[in-house]
Amino acid sequence: MTSPSLTLSMTTRGGMSRTQCFLLLMLAQVAIGVGPLMVRQVDVGPADSAFWRLSLSLLAWVGIALFLPRGKVGLKPGVKAASLLLGAGIAFAADLTTYHFALMHTAIANATFLANLSPLLVALGAWALFGEKPARRALIALAVALLGAAIMTGFPHKAGTIAWGDGLALIACLFYTLYLLLTRRLAGAVSDWTVILWTSFGSVAAALVLAAFRGGVTFPHSASGWAAVLGLGLISQTMGQGLTLITLARLPAASGSLMLLAGPVVAMLSGWAVYGETPGLDQALGGAVILAALVLARRG
Repeated sequence: MTSPSLTLSMTTRGGMSRTQCFLLLMLAQVAIGVGPLMVRQVDVGPADSAFWRLSLSLLAWVGIALFLPRGKVGLKPGVKAASLLLGAGIAFAADLTTYHFALMHTAIANATFLANLSPLLVALGAWALFGEKPARRALIALAVALLGAAIMTGFPHKAGTIAWGDGLALIACLFYTLYLLLTRRLAGAVSDWTVILWTSFGSVAAALVLAAFRGGVTFPHSASGWAAVLGLGLISQTMGQGLTLITLARLPAASGSLMLLAGPVVAMLSGWAVYGETPGLDQALGGAVILAALVLARRG
């Protein structure tokens, strides 16, 4: 007789079980969640750090792809698929650049929470555009998670004002929502590697253009600066976003995208461990509520 948790671990698209997808997606959010700490350590501007993050990640993905069978990579999508992939890459570059700017003008917790409002929009967008009606439990968990994230950032106390950095984070949220919806639309139509490589090419090209508008790409000036961009490119981007792409498309839109809200919790704990930023009552309570919502989503 199987337990309820094993019963829910059904095989998803691509042969992975639902449990494996959730665990890998959680690992991805840890890798992404430490990204803001490294952005603060980079000794170049936000647009430059976004370019280096994406470029180093692209090099890593190309290096990995060279060791894979040619048929598995599959780099020849149709015209429509290629357009969607490049569009997703452009949206992600805009998201990442805007998010890096937001981190320079507001608290890490605020920027992370506001940028991660995208799960709500993804779930609603998948419902409206693709007919993927979310389960009631998933919608409840989503609402609970958003409440927890709001509590963690002290949002109820500052609802009357939106700082410049918070506004940038909201714009980043819209770009990231578009990116997730476009990549989800292609799930099953093209291989994971096609999605990763084509969106990476598109995002690097877009990030280069954005950096050019800021006066051109600047190289890091120190060893610590290079270490930070390497961490962003290989850990937060290659591991984090790569695993997110692979797993999110294999999970229900509402409960799967909800896992992206683990980012604020990881950012809070990382700031505590690295910078001694002890979380206040609002942050601790909000983090606990988010974790409870993640458990609820896992059961749904």
